Amino acid sequence: MDTAYAGRTKPVTPKFRSVAVPATALIATNVVLMYLVASTPLSALNDLLFSVPILGLLVYGAALTGGNMLAERGLEGDSMTMAALGTGLLQGAYALFGGGILSAIAADLRAVALAVTLAVTLGMTVGIAGYVYLRDRSFDRWGRWSLGAFIVGALLVAVGSAVPVVLVGGFAFIFLGFTLRLGYEIWQVKATYSPERSLNHALGIYVAFTGVFVHVLQLVARQFLRD
Repeated sequence: MDTAYAGRTKPVTPKFRSVAVPATALIATNVVLMYLVASTPLSALNDLLFSVPILGLLVYGAALTGGNMLAERGLEGDSMTMAALGTGLLQGAYALFGGGILSAIAADLRAVALAVTLAVTLGMTVGIAGYVYLRDRSFDRWGRWSLGAFIVGALLVAVGSAVPVVLVGGFAFIFLGFTLRLGYEIWQVKATYSPERSLNHALGIYVAFTGVFVHVLQLVARQFLRD
C-alpha cells in the first residue's frame, strides 16, 4: 500500500506507525484481558446479561459508546484523566464480552482460539485497508452505513429476544456495522490524518478492530465447540 499510494500523496508509513503502535498496544492489552477474564467468575456476567439478548446489547452498547465518547473528549481537551477513564471503560467492556465468549472453550484451547481470531481479523483489516487506500474516493458514507447497520442490528436483537431465530440477523448487522466502521476509521487516517490527532485515529481503529475481533471470536468459539 505504501508503494502504490506514495505516488499520489505523502508516504503513508509515518501515518501507520504513529497510529498503529498505540492502536496495537490497546488491542493487545484487550486480548490479554479477555484471556484472563475467561478464567474468572467475571466471565459468567456475559451469560447473565445475554440471557435477555437486548439487555446484553444495551449494557455493552452503552459502555462502548460512553467509553468512546469520554476517551475522545479527553484526547480533544487534553484531559488524560478523562481519556484514561474512557479507554478503561472500553477495555473493561471488551474484556468482559470477549472473556465471556472465550470461557465456553476448554482452557487449553483458548490461546489457540484467540490466535485464530486474531489472524482472521488481521486478514480482514489488511483487505479493507488495501481496498480503502487503493481507491481514490471518499468512504465517509461508510460511517453512516455503519450507524445504520448498528440500528438495524439492535432492532433485530430486540425482536430476537422474543423470537430467537431473528438473533442471527442482529449478529450479522452488528458485525457489518463494526466492519464498516473499521473501513471508515482507516479512511480517516488516509484523508484527515494529522500528527496532533494520531491518538484519536488510534482510538477509532482500536474500537472498530476489537468490535470485529469479538464477533469473529464468537464464530471461532462456535466452531471449537462444534468440534
